[in-house]
Amino acid sequence: MLATVLFVYFPNKYAHMRQSQLGDSRPYYTSVLWWSGVVLMGLGELGNFAAYGFAPASLIAPLGCVSVIASAVISVVFLKETLRASDVVGGALAVVGTYLLVTFAPHTSTHITAHLVQRYAVSWQFLIYLFLEVVVFSILLYLYKRRNIKHITIVMLLVALLASLTVISVKAVSGMITESIKGDLQLTYPIFYVMVVVMVASCAFQIKFLNQAMKMFDATEVVPINFVFFTASAITAGMLFNQNSANWPVPLPQVRCLPRTQLIGQCHYCRYVV
Repeated sequence: MLATVLFVYFPNKYAHMRQSQLGDSRPYYTSVLWWSGVVLMGLGELGNFAAYGFAPASLIAPLGCVSVIASAVISVVFLKETLRASDVVGGALAVVGTYLLVTFAPHTSTHITAHLVQRYAVSWQFLIYLFLEVVVFSILLYLYKRRNIKHITIVMLLVALLASLTVISVKAVSGMITESIKGDLQLTYPIFYVMVVVMVASCAFQIKFLNQAMKMFDATEVVPINFVFFTASAITAGMLFNQNSANWPVPLPQVRCLPRTQLIGQCHYCRYVV
């Protein structure tokens, strides 16, 4: 998570700022610094990819709180953005929310096989969730592209909806690779390559929308909002796809209340935006 901030948000935001200061009208993807951030992102995300092979998404996703704290520090020190008192309070509450989520999250992960992924992918809970996600994504994309509504919430919701597919596909791919390494070969099943395509495509479009957000808004706004939306979408998608709500050691209604502490904390960051 820290690598994501150091290698994606900071280099990309700095590249956008430098182009703006120099009056460079070339597309951002012609910048060497921007591409260095993308390459380093790939290296940094390998750690996240490996983690999904050994732990549930509901445990890994909240740890993105590290990126919020790191972003606040980096944005102030290097990008010269303003740190408000509400940012400090919000960061503290986010840490508390992360602690609660990690403490009560399931610490055991199901062995992911191709047959299990196929069964999860056609479950009625996930199909309903996928249908609703496609509808909401289409509406948001229409508002963003056709109506030219450039609000940060719309952009970050687009990223979060894509992130839910990324989490599911990464969990499936990393899990099947882990099982293959253990001797139970899973790479011969078509569902493995379907998930690889979903993973690559969703990651690519996430990068596109994130870069647009970093170009239009401050990092202290983008990172915390992205963290809140990503955590909520990752936990929701993971629970519906993996059907692992029965594995939680506390009642599910109580667990659903845990992210609220993080949400309240991040609202201190976002209240001047949304």
